Amino acid sequence: MAGKSYHKLAAVFLAAVLALATAAGHTPAQAASSISSLQQKQSQLKKQQSETAAKLKQLKQDRNKQQEYKETLDTQIQNIQSQIDTMNDQIGALNADITSKESQIADKQKDIDKNFEQLKERVRAIYLMGESSNLEIVLGAKDLTDFLDKAELMRSITSHDSEIIDSLKTDLQSIKSQKEQIEANRRQVSEAKKGLDQKNSELSALVNESNQVIQKLNSSVVEANSENNRVAEERKKVDAQIDQWYKDYYASLGDNSDNHASGGYVSKGQFIWPAPGTTKITAYWGDGRGHKGIDIAGAGAYGKPIVAADSGRVMLANHSGWGGGYGLCVYIDHGGGYSTRYGHASKVVVNTGDIVKQGQVIAYIGSTGDSTGPHLHFEIRVNGVAQNPMKWFS
Repeated sequence: MAGKSYHKLAAVFLAAVLALATAAGHTPAQAASSISSLQQKQSQLKKQQSETAAKLKQLKQDRNKQQEYKETLDTQIQNIQSQIDTMNDQIGALNADITSKESQIADKQKDIDKNFEQLKERVRAIYLMGESSNLEIVLGAKDLTDFLDKAELMRSITSHDSEIIDSLKTDLQSIKSQKEQIEANRRQVSEAKKGLDQKNSELSALVNESNQVIQKLNSSVVEANSENNRVAEERKKVDAQIDQWYKDYYASLGDNSDNHASGGYVSKGQFIWPAPGTTKITAYWGDGRGHKGIDIAGAGAYGKPIVAADSGRVMLANHSGWGGGYGLCVYIDHGGGYSTRYGHASKVVVNTGDIVKQGQVIAYIGSTGDSTGPHLHFEIRVNGVAQNPMKWFS
């Protein structure tokens, strides 16, 4: 093949390479098995939600079954909360898949760049040969042995060029497929977030309805006061036990001047808000009932992230059970005598002993333990003694 012809071919191929490299597909690839499993779980939860809604409609019409209606409402609330948890898991899995594929594309691009540079060098070398054709090179052989050697050389060069081109085509097609999957994942994330907003609205409506039913059930002032007193006494006992836990914890440290218990970090008492995007305070420090922290809630709070208010080591991460009325909760030692506590989570994502950074997600807002609706109970303690968190927030 003449040098100019090869040069023309290279130019055409270069255009094709650039076209493939910038192509973005719109056909969704098959979702990963974990994502598919989450979507199946979501479908089952929706079916359960529909069945429970029919039962609610029936019970609401019978005033004598208000307690059963309230219990069914709670079941529906748990269902919606599970759907929100599953949606958040789906979004997390999709985003992780996007990150993985973007990493794969970056690695593949390195191979493409390397092979493309080789191909450009080959084109340049052949172009510099001028008008000499493969035939002229072979016919210029001195004898049969020289002829065979030159023919084999040309075949080898052509084969090598073909391998480079085939490799480029394969790599570019792989990148195209991965980009198509990334775009499909991003569309799914967008749809999941829309569904998440809808589920949070449904949850807020159900919680409001549940609270109204509670008010009807506690219409008797005497009964209501009796229940409030019981809850207050129970909370006092729990708080006393927690205070003792902190005393025992700090006593066990002794003269730990190196702050090993906090992972070597020494807090200066500079805390950040523990619930990004959720700012409504529904219960303040004291609050007429010896409340030892603040409650943070708001529309769509369920499933929103809870972050470490400062760096440190996780003193305790409760992943299951009642948690002394505070449900799933996390305690963090920040050093310098500072510690924080986060209660009523729907999910805890750190473990006892973990080192965490300020702003790191440690759990998600929920309604576990002794709770009437999704919120975060947040405490700041100094040497184990609870302080008003609002001293650190304006």
